[in-house]
Amino acid sequence: MDVLVLGGSVFLGRAVVAEAQAAGAKVTVFNRGQSGPAPHGAEQITGDRADPADLEQLAGRPFDVVVDTSGYVPADVARVAKLLAPTCDHYAFVSTINVFPGWPAMPDYHRGGVHEGDPDATREDAPNPEQEYGWLKAGCELAVAREFGPDRFSALRGGCIVGPHDARVGRLTWWIDRVARGGEVLAPGQPDDQVALVDSRDLARFALARPAGAFEVTGDPVPRHELLAACREATGSDATFTWVETGWLAEQDVEEWTEIPLWSAEPSIFRHDNAAAKHAGLPLRPIHQTVADTWAWQQAVPGGWHSSAQTPGLEPDKERQLLDAWRGIRRVTDLPSE
Repeated sequence: MDVLVLGGSVFLGRAVVAEAQAAGAKVTVFNRGQSGPAPHGAEQITGDRADPADLEQLAGRPFDVVVDTSGYVPADVARVAKLLAPTCDHYAFVSTINVFPGWPAMPDYHRGGVHEGDPDATREDAPNPEQEYGWLKAGCELAVAREFGPDRFSALRGGCIVGPHDARVGRLTWWIDRVARGGEVLAPGQPDDQVALVDSRDLARFALARPAGAFEVTGDPVPRHELLAACREATGSDATFTWVETGWLAEQDVEEWTEIPLWSAEPSIFRHDNAAAKHAGLPLRPIHQTVADTWAWQQAVPGGWHSSAQTPGLEPDKERQLLDAWRGIRRVTDLPSE
């Protein structure tokens, strides 16, 4: 099997390359060469998809599957898809759950359908800055579907993607590191609150399987206490968890997703429907395996693992202040009435 990965040097793209090579495929990566070297054993073609002259390096080359992990602007994706459609069998586009404008505010976010994207749009054409990401991704889906048709195209609407080599976002990696440091850990919400995470390697395998259609590629929900217990088990720490109610946390000066990763005051944030993807063969490994493998990678990072600017997490002093304040609230609440 010949595989072309658009991207391929970091996180999800890297996972696609590794999974393809493990299956015996010949892999070519096309990217700007700015995010790191090509994975070992992959052919590197350096270029910018926004530059037609760079894309000509791919003209006429046959591939069994194209996996696009880096497409964002519909006009640029359309240019690539049109060039590759005559010689490539299948195009798997990594999209996002954000193509549903009702997610996550609406419990039944499917009812409103997906954004009415434009397959020829540029970044400047996005009508709503607050929903720019989902609108543009919806346009990218349309751009690929127009060139490849419904039987040769996958729209992989990813949720929260985690796993080894996640150095740019680092939501799960922050939690693993925090639990590894031990002590009293602020745990948001309730122990049974559901969290749904998909391992990058599982998404990669699904993309390479070339399912036709649009799929929500998300993990099965697990209780938050199970996720944190997996972090404690993998790291061997002595961490204890103090559960802090979401309503109270939302009133504090704390940012969801960035200061407290994988947490939001929005109750529908992890409510997805991955039934179609699982029916089509989406593999989902247990959360404890993802956590253990991610921790092993973190320990091997040259110079030590550090949180990303995108997800800095709670500073220790702020976490302590929040825990102390919460403890004071609880003491008042637990006083017997007269």
